[in-house]
Order: sequence, then structure tokens, then C-alpha cells
Amino acid sequence: MTAPSIDTVAAKVWDCDLLVVGSGAGALSTAVTAAHLGLQVIVVEKDPHYGGTTAWSGGWMWIPRNPFAIQAGITEPIEKPLSYLRHELGEQFDEMRARTFLTHGPRMVRFFEEHTALQFMDGNAVPDFHGRTEDAALGGRSVCAAPFNGRLLGKHVKQLKTPLYEMTFLGMGIASGADIRHFFNALRSWGSFLHVAKRVTRHLLDLAMHGRGMQLVNGNALVAGLAKSAFDAGVDIRVNSPVVRLVTEAGADGVQKVRGAVVMHNGVEQTIRAKRGVMLATGGFPHDPERKSQLLPHDPTGQQHFSAASRGNTGDGLRLGESVGAVVANDLKHAAAMAPVSLVPRADGSIAHFPHLIERGKPGLIAVTRFGKRFVNEADSYHDFMQGLINALPEGEPVQAWLVVDHRFIRRWGLGAVKPAPVPMHGMLANGYLKRGSTLAELAQACGIDAVALQNTVARYNTQADIGYDGEFAKGQTAYNRVQGDATHEGRNPNMAPIQDGPFFAVRVVAGSLGTFAGLRCNEHAQVLNAQGRPIDGLYAGGNDLSSVMGGNYPSGGITLGPAMTFGYLAAHHAARLSPDFASSEHPFLKRTSPMYYELATMTLPFGTAAQAAANVQTFCAQGQGELLGCWFTDIGVLNQMMVLRGFDDLATLQAERNRTQHNASPFGCGDIFQSLEQHSYQGFPWMKPVRPSAESGINGPVYEIRTYGIKPGGVQPTIDLWEQAIPVREKISPCVVAMVALDGPLRFTNIWAYPTLDARSKARADAVAQGIWPPKGGPANLTTNMVSTIAMPTAVSPLK
Repeated sequence: MTAPSIDTVAAKVWDCDLLVVGSGAGALSTAVTAAHLGLQVIVVEKDPHYGGTTAWSGGWMWIPRNPFAIQAGITEPIEKPLSYLRHELGEQFDEMRARTFLTHGPRMVRFFEEHTALQFMDGNAVPDFHGRTEDAALGGRSVCAAPFNGRLLGKHVKQLKTPLYEMTFLGMGIASGADIRHFFNALRSWGSFLHVAKRVTRHLLDLAMHGRGMQLVNGNALVAGLAKSAFDAGVDIRVNSPVVRLVTEAGADGVQKVRGAVVMHNGVEQTIRAKRGVMLATGGFPHDPERKSQLLPHDPTGQQHFSAASRGNTGDGLRLGESVGAVVANDLKHAAAMAPVSLVPRADGSIAHFPHLIERGKPGLIAVTRFGKRFVNEADSYHDFMQGLINALPEGEPVQAWLVVDHRFIRRWGLGAVKPAPVPMHGMLANGYLKRGSTLAELAQACGIDAVALQNTVARYNTQADIGYDGEFAKGQTAYNRVQGDATHEGRNPNMAPIQDGPFFAVRVVAGSLGTFAGLRCNEHAQVLNAQGRPIDGLYAGGNDLSSVMGGNYPSGGITLGPAMTFGYLAAHHAARLSPDFASSEHPFLKRTSPMYYELATMTLPFGTAAQAAANVQTFCAQGQGELLGCWFTDIGVLNQMMVLRGFDDLATLQAERNRTQHNASPFGCGDIFQSLEQHSYQGFPWMKPVRPSAESGINGPVYEIRTYGIKPGGVQPTIDLWEQAIPVREKISPCVVAMVALDGPLRFTNIWAYPTLDARSKARADAVAQGIWPPKGGPANLTTNMVSTIAMPTAVSPLK
């Protein structure tokens, strides 16, 4: 399938299923997944190049329990990373969204690996940021985009955003891991020298032939792999296309639904109608002065925060969402993913924002304020570094610091935009970016630092470096610190070395960020919520337009791109009205019959209220969407519970009815009766007939057994397949009402069986085991030990009798 030309769109009105606004990881993850699921997708990007901030990023994604970790033997239950997030996020912990992310992140990786041009590398040696937090991991929770051959994009490579030049070598991206180690060691190892020589030669040839590098790495490779997959799937990507406003229409209930947008394409206004809705993924607000002044306490003017994010990320998606009733989360712990940034003068007069992500942890660097004192563990994460700086400064003091090194350090590791030897640094000295002093006192004078304090600080630090112990900030004491250091360093601490070989150098860093956390409030499907907490029909948010699932915390590297990719994948499934539990090329639920989505609600009732509650349930369900199929009262198991089964034609209808129920003053008409209420959504096994009332199906109780089993990761499809083979024979003994996979909460499935009596149930189960037809052969291997069985009897209003 071939997509239309990226820049030759002329019609005034276009139709599609899903419109995606933005072209970073969150946007393209949505677009590729939706196209794979059969939707017609248009992507609009206001800049002349696609890729957004993702194209400038490291391309890392935090995805615990990912397939690469499992292949390496690194396994952990979902409760481990969930516990880490619970401890890290504190009051900002949203278990529903966190569990959803952790459940579907590995599935997202597997989907893209198996069905798209995007491939990944493991990050099994990358630890979480905060190793002292309970359930932090030493590795196995990260993946990175694998290198990508830009030639595969054909003509579309011209519109791919190039990496941030100052973070490259002659415009050539350098990958983390072995690649960057070779560059650092090019003058120390013949093997590294040959690696670098080959890379540089190939890059120079690419520049001559294509005008840009073609061996794409990091975030550029991530975008390229997604874009290649999008073009192959027929996604229409349009650059130079800012959105002017959203298009809405009133539903039958009078509620506005988002059904497209008005776009300015190459100066011509167009309307794009989107039957399933719009995904907003425009990169947050890192370059929106007004929003920055409102949400960043250290930047009250909106002019003193220098983000390294793409300059086109000016809060468009947030404003578009607010225009139709969405709400921006303004109560996160931090509104931005902070990072120290240096301001690099360019020959054309512009200023580049260089994020300091790598060299801070190398041995022989300290950070000081103008008062000449250290304020933080320099090897901690970029976000923690900035929090340390902000907290150390008096109120009203400009948020800035100096990274101080000696000659040995800068020729070994470089400093910010200054490259290591043999690359000359005179240009950076001439433009004022890099400061130099033959002595520490001279350097202090050049930088405006208290000279006496700086000399005392360096002397104290050097003493600590000699013994390998940072008594002030414990540098080198966590796994993350040590990974950021130099494993070949001969000293006692991979993050510490004396600063003693003049001349001395410094670069000023200021308050910056890699992006923003505060976005539109959304649910676990990435549906945008209004002020009442209800989904806005047809509106999704992704990437940094979606309020961070981390609640404004930064527990590990890749916590922006990991959720961006995952919630884009989930949003696409929701828009396609398909379960995200399956990602095969022939999606099993494309063959479904209707209805096949279900909700199983459980109410705990006071003694003696079952009859009244059942009557109220019948009335309530008749007023809503979907169909009441079963209404039972428990007899064995947890007592005094009413279980209500409803069926729906599609996921969107189920979600709408679930929201109606949750926000009703009296859910199920029993708000003044029940003591607790749980609602869970399910999708029926694809080969099962839809559940029908007893009068139509011939299935009768009155004894119903409702069984729920936990499923191991990767066990859903095998369970479905094994049950499909075994059920026809098993149903000769007793009928199965339904088998269905849960769409929320832990991975599990529920099955319901009908029996005429309790004795008949016991006999049927014994006969099935004796005949060797149940449980399905090999089936238990896919299940956990979490199993709940409840015996319930139908109430008078139950269609299943």
C-alpha cells in the first residue's frame, strides 16, 4: 500500500477514520497501530519535517518485562515494577493507568517487532534511576530503537527531522552503548579507531550523495522505523499542516463529539473529517511562554526555561483540547522533565539548547553555583540534578550553574557541545560558550564564580576523589551512578577523579527540560477527559499532550517514550474498537459476531435487599445501552453479592455505558443499597457464540458457576486456542455460557457454566476429568494459581434462568 505524497495534498475536504496531530513517537505509534487494525489514518505535522522531539531523543523506552529481558532470563512479576512506581510516585500514583501501561508495554514491543519495520535493542544493563527505592531494578526494564537504514524511507527521508546537530559528530548520530564507547576511545584503541573511521567515512559519503546521514540511530531511528511502517501501511503524513481548530458534532444525547479538524496545509485551509476521532500528540508545551509561566515555578516570566525539545512544541494540543472541554493536569509533582541545558551560539546567530545527559557522571567533573559550592550528586539523573540546583538557590536567584573540569577531562570526554580530542575547541572558546582559566581562580573570574569558595570546593572534592568516597552527595553509590561513570577508570570510584591538571574549563548550564509532563487528563485508553472526568467522545491524547502516567516524577530513563508508544498503541485499539490483548496480523476479533463485549459488575448488598436490588438493576439497564444478560445472587463463595452480566456490540458502547453507570447518582439504581461496586470489562473468546437469554439459547441453570483464572504473560492466545479445541467435547457434558478475557486489571479470563443442580455440577466436572477431556491438555501451564470460583443463582429478572 502506498501513501499519498507527503506534500502534494490539494483537496479542501478529506475523510479518514483517525486523524493524528503530531509526528513523534506517540503520534506515529497510534498511526501505525491504527492502520494495522484496518483504519484509514491521516497524520498532520505543523513543522516542515516529521519526527518532533522524538527525532532528537535517545530513543530509549522504559518497558519493564519486555520480550528482550525475558529472552535474557530477566523475569519479574508485574507487581515488582508496579511497586517501584508506587514508591516513586507517592500521591501521584494512579494504579489503573500504571498497571495498564505495565501490562501492555511488552505487548506493544512485541507488536512492533513482529509486524512493522521498527526493531529494538535491549537495555538489560540499564538500571532504574533510584536504586535505593524498593523494587528498583538493576536492568531489564528498557529497550531502545535499533539502528535504521535511512535509505529504506526512499523519498520520505527528506522530510525526516535530522538529529540536533550539536549532539552529533558532523551531523552523524552516535548511538549509546558500544558505539559511543568507540568514539570516546578512538585514540586509545585500534579497534575503536577503525570503528570510528568506518562510521565517519560512510557518513561523509551519505552527505555527498543524500545531503544527510543515512545510518540512523537513537530517536532518529525510532521515528524512521515508525514512519517507514506508516508509509507502508498507507498512512498519509502531511507536513506544513498546523491544526486551526477541532471539528465537533452533536450526538443524539446532545453531547459534542470530536470528528475531525480544520488544518492549514501549505497556507490552504482544509477540513479533515475523522469518523473515529482525533489523536492530539503535539509534544506538550516546552516552548509556550504563557503555559510555562503558569506551571513552572522557577520561570515566572515564561522566558527563563530553555527546553531541548523541538521548537515547534508550543502547546497546540493542550489548547485544542481545552477548546472542547478538556482539562490540563496542573497538580503534578513537576510539570516538566527537567534537565540542565547549555546555550550554544551558532554561526547564523541562533542559539541551540544542548541537554547535558552523559558527561556529568564521568570522573573529574563537578557542578557549582556562582557561590562556588557543589549542590548535587552530579552523576544522578538530569531531572534530579535540576531539582538539586533549584532547591539550592536562594529565591529570586537565576537558575544556573557551572560544570567545572580540567584539561585531562575535556580532552577525554568533551564537555557539552565541546567534543573530545582530537576535535579542536577554539571555536567554542571564541564564541564564549566555553570558559578557560590557567588556574581555578582565573576560571572563577571568567565565570563570575566566588574564587575562594571554588578553590576550597575543588580541594575538598579532590581529597574525596582520591579515596573514592563522596561524603557530601554520595556520588557513585548507586547502580545508575556507576553506569554513568567510567568502568575503565583506575580510581576507586568510577564517577570521581581529581580536578588538578590545568588549564581548567567550565560551561554554564541553565534551567531546561527534555519535554513536559503536564498534559491533558486522560483515562487508561488515552481518551481525553472533561472537567467532570468523563471521556470526550472522539478525542485522544498521546506523547506529552497526555498527562504523564508518572505524575510528574522521573523514576527511570525512557519514562516519556515508553508510555508514549504504549498509550498510542492502546488509543489505536480503542479507536478501532478492538482489544489490545491481541496483536496478530490476522486480529482474531476482526472475525467476531455481535455482541461479544461484556461487563461483569459485582455489588455487595446488605442482607435482605436482593429482590429490590434486582428490580432496580432491570430498570436501570433498560434505560441504558447494551443488554442485560444475567443477574445472579451468590450462593457459594463470597455471599451477599449480586453479579450482573451485560453484553455490548462494541467496545465504545461498553465504555460509554460503564461511564454512565459510574457517574450516575445511583449506579444500577442501587446507590442507596449496595455497600461496594466493582465493574470489569471483557471481550469474549472470538470463536464463542454471543451470550443470549435462556429463551433464545436454551441454556438454563439454575446453578451457575462463575470461574476466574489468572493468565501468565503470553498465555492469552494459547488459552483461547486450547479452549476452542476442547470446548465442543466438554459441552456435551454441560454448557459453557461464555469464556471471556478481561480488558482491565490483572491478566485473566472468566468463564461461566450452567448446571441444573449442584450434584449435576459435581458429576459433570468429575466425568470430564475421568474422560480426559478437561481441563484442556496443556491449558493449566498458561494459568497462574490465582483462581476464584463462585456459585450463583439467577434472580427473578435474570434473562439467563
